[in-house]
This record gives sequence, structure tokens and C-alpha cells, in this order.
Amino acid sequence: MDTNINSFLNWSQDQLAQAGIFSPRLDSEIILSHTLKLSRVDLRIHSKRVLNESEKKLGKINIKRRQMREPVSQIIGHQEFWSLDFIVDKNVLTPRPETEILIETALNCISPGTSKILDLGTGSGIIPVVMAKEVSDCQFSGLEIDPKTLSIAKENAVRHGVADRIKFICADMRKEDWSGIYSMIVSNPPYIPSTDIHKLMPEVHNYEPIKALDGGLKGLDFYRDIIPMARDRLEDNGYLILEIHHSQASQVITLLDNLSCYKNVEVVQDYSGYDRVIKAQKGSPNG
Repeated sequence: MDTNINSFLNWSQDQLAQAGIFSPRLDSEIILSHTLKLSRVDLRIHSKRVLNESEKKLGKINIKRRQMREPVSQIIGHQEFWSLDFIVDKNVLTPRPETEILIETALNCISPGTSKILDLGTGSGIIPVVMAKEVSDCQFSGLEIDPKTLSIAKENAVRHGVADRIKFICADMRKEDWSGIYSMIVSNPPYIPSTDIHKLMPEVHNYEPIKALDGGLKGLDFYRDIIPMARDRLEDNGYLILEIHHSQASQVITLLDNLSCYKNVEVVQDYSGYDRVIKAQKGSPNG
């Protein structure tokens, strides 16, 4: 019996629903769109189109991968973020909507004097790429310890036409090897407590890089390193902007308060009302 687009979607939706996938129809459509190289609108327009044997085979393989809880982003190789399309693979975290709050906060802190911005642990490069698209007169740097991850960031910068304004650096953000003085330092560091990693969804703890998630015993290890080092790398009145787990605001504020150099410390909530970003300024000698 011939299998058309509509019947394949109905079958795959049922398979994913049985596997406990949260959005089986949406995932089925995205995966089949990728498999057939069609848009989701085209799937509806051509719902009676019959799949050939190779299309059916590849489609079933991709649905099987999703049944095993592999993220859709890794199956199709990209993820939308900030209305832009980013390349992703197993070496990078899939971009999360929460990180848009970090970028919005950073963009709101840019002034005419802002010149150089550093992203620590740049991953797929979404933060400097988006900011470079939004701000034309700043230079950006993205620091990342893993060369494979850094190569994805570089691809994304090229993909979105901003590679000439982003310097990517292969280095460990927890050590003294980020040089230069910056108007702003931003980071979405690993912040999941080590003991909570196994509690994450299978899509995350089975497929995404643990090194980009694990923030140590209480999830604060990277903040303990970043906050004092940023003091020596920020201009006077420069901003340090950090994404956090919604339960970590008070602990991160304490780390900032322990260093007398930071002022104007603020917590920014996400659209669900959870603490998501902390921003602080480096004080100047004149206040």
C-alpha cells in the first residue's frame, strides 16, 4: 500500500505519542519536512504526495531516532533562535528560549561607549552572532574550550554574515587565558548541579554535552571563577551579565557582593517570572 505524506505523519505521530514525546505532531512534521526537504506548509499542500521507498526508509530512521529521545535539533542539524537558523550538533547545547533574556538584557545595556564584548563559553555562538546582527558598531569575542564546539560557532557566524566582527578563541574560561579589556562580558555558563544532571530530560542528559551543563556540586563553580576574573577584564562601569538557574540568584548575588568592585546588581526575570539573568557593573574609582 502506498504511503503518502498525510498517512506517514499520522503513523509517526502515533509512534512518537506512544514513546511519550511531548509534541508528537509538531515533531513529526519538522522531521518529515527535513527528510523531504519541504516546508511544513508544503506538507499540508501536498499531503497526498506518495513517498518513494528511500524517503520512507529515511523518514522511519529519523522517527526512530526521535523515539529514542534524540533531540529534534540534532536529527535535523539546526535550531531556530531569535528568528535565525543556527547549526547544531551533539557538541553544542541546543539554544534555549531563556537565553534570549540574556541577550535582551545585554542589548539594553549597550551605550555609545560600548566597543568590545566577550562571550564566555560561547557554544554554538548564538550570543555573539545575534548581538553582532543587532549592533553594527561593536567588536565581539567568543571563548570556548572545545575546538569541535568552536567550529560550529564559526560556521554560524559565517552563516549569518558576521564572521568579520567576531573573534573566536579556543581557551578555558575558568583560567586566566582570556586577555583584553571589555565593555561587557556575558556568559551562559554550565549551572546544573552535578547531582541533578540525571534528573534532566533524556533529550538533554543522553544527547547534549554534559560539560556544557555540569556546574559542579551546587551549580556555582563557573560563577565562582568568572566573577572575580571579570573584575580585571572589564572597563570601569562595564557590565557583567550572567544567565543563571532560577534558584541561584541569591547565591550569585552573594558572590558579586563579596567583591566590593561590583555595583548596580540586578536580577532579570524571564517571561514566566523566574529569575534568569543577573547583571552588574564594575565600579569606577570615581564612583
